[in-house]
Amino acid sequence: MTQMTQMFQRRGVLALVCGFALIVAVLFGVMPSAPIGVPALAHAGFTARGAYHIHSDRSDGSGSIDDIAAAAARAGLDFVIVTDHGDGTRPPDAPQYRHGVLVIDAVELNTTNGHLVALGLPGTPYPFAGTAADVLEDVDRLGGFAIAAHPDSPRPSLKWTAWDVPVDGLEWINADSEWRDESAAGLARALVGYPFRAPGAMASLFDRPDDLLKRWDEMGAARSVPALAAADAHARLGADDPDPSSLHVPLPGYETAFRAFSNHVVLDRALTGAGAADALAVLTSIRQGRTFTVIDAIATPGGLDFRVENAAQTVGQIGGVVNLEEAVTVRARISGPPGTTLRILKNGAVVHETREAELSVRAESGVYRVEAYTVGAPGTPPVPWLLSNPIYVGLPRGFRAIGGEVLRSRIPARTQEAAIEKGVNDSSELVDAQAADARDRLLAGEPALGWRFALAPGVPAGQFAAVRLPVTGGLAAFERVRFTVTASAPMRAWLQLRAGEATERWGKTFYAETEPLIVELPLKAFLPIGVTSSAMPPLERIDSLLFVVDTLNSRPGASGALTISDVAFVR
Repeated sequence: MTQMTQMFQRRGVLALVCGFALIVAVLFGVMPSAPIGVPALAHAGFTARGAYHIHSDRSDGSGSIDDIAAAAARAGLDFVIVTDHGDGTRPPDAPQYRHGVLVIDAVELNTTNGHLVALGLPGTPYPFAGTAADVLEDVDRLGGFAIAAHPDSPRPSLKWTAWDVPVDGLEWINADSEWRDESAAGLARALVGYPFRAPGAMASLFDRPDDLLKRWDEMGAARSVPALAAADAHARLGADDPDPSSLHVPLPGYETAFRAFSNHVVLDRALTGAGAADALAVLTSIRQGRTFTVIDAIATPGGLDFRVENAAQTVGQIGGVVNLEEAVTVRARISGPPGTTLRILKNGAVVHETREAELSVRAESGVYRVEAYTVGAPGTPPVPWLLSNPIYVGLPRGFRAIGGEVLRSRIPARTQEAAIEKGVNDSSELVDAQAADARDRLLAGEPALGWRFALAPGVPAGQFAAVRLPVTGGLAAFERVRFTVTASAPMRAWLQLRAGEATERWGKTFYAETEPLIVELPLKAFLPIGVTSSAMPPLERIDSLLFVVDTLNSRPGASGALTISDVAFVR
């Protein structure tokens, strides 16, 4: 049999399979609807449509950056934000236009409490990892914007758990999360419809995330928290191994994900074609919450004009903060399909709705945002076709109370009894602190510690270097540990508490740089390292305080120096 004959036979079989699937889809009513074409909203300023949270073959996606840009161009997008997995140390690619689409490079970071997407983050001086609080602190220090990724994922290892940490933003919907809680029947219907109307099949799995939106509304009462729709696009179904040669199917495809929904970013000016300037404009609007989401698989492109007005003029727009010094009105206007229900919500509750294209309400203090629903929207409960970021009316933004604790007692640590610990092939040595850094001094008769370390090269295999300070009588009488630290280069290291012969450990990382910093860590903030007999450190049994460098925030082969002084336990 010739290759040509085999090829025609395969095509014939494929045609029969597709034909059968089409008949099944029509007979059983699982054919996804085609998107409704609705015009963009006229006179609503400059808006750029784009996709956020995308993985390429640099991490666990199947396509190159160029493949992604080409798919976005076919989907009619203006920008894409690529968020490959990493630790932050890879410098991001410069923003550039490919196939007429602005490509912005970002990174998705791992924490012990879930994943953080960092926008606008430069290459980092050390690997960012550890608790969500520590990673967020590091991202903010370098001017990045940290977004909690797939926060309500049904998969426990992906779910966000650090709701006490003040993230900069969150994902209100994530395409990778949406299918994970569907029934087998729902997934089968989507699979049957996918070959014919892939974006509609993908959107058929979307639901309104009631619990997450409720939490988001509650967060908005205290501080501004912009939300985005995350494609979480990998174009890779199959093995988890990101090796391009591993067995996988490129589904759902990038173009399908980009046609399912988009983020509309409101700008002060139109995009110019200059990569760096346009990327700055897009990221600035995202930081300010000047965005809304449209489910394009339902209707596209649509539009929204959302603002607050007084008797004479506009005093606030989407993402903005408005004082209540005079009477104001919240006004929303959409371009949507016939029969669309437009709702204005205050603090998460619907205060007014209409099937007209425009709606306004008299404003009181609260968090106001818009949701719009089309007839027959998918999901249980139905997913909003359009969802906006809030306008914050009459609320102070971004203030966090800082307790004024009184220092009642201070007990110096026994720095003169410091001892080194290290891995088999690692280096750890105490040096003359004054020679290490002339700015440090002896404080209250307590010698400063000069410490040099070097981790063995190779793959991470438990490398560590440490300085141990003995603790006598435990720490039950104390609340915090305080010290001053200077590093040879910016870095993050551990402070650990160790108890007894079982060598159980609890730890908290801290940041150090080339200028002296005073660090104060609450003892209740120390978390278990490995298996421990209790979640909280048993302060009465603590017998060692350790400064540790390992492969959490340093690479194998890393070396450096710390100067540590004024170590004390306080209450």
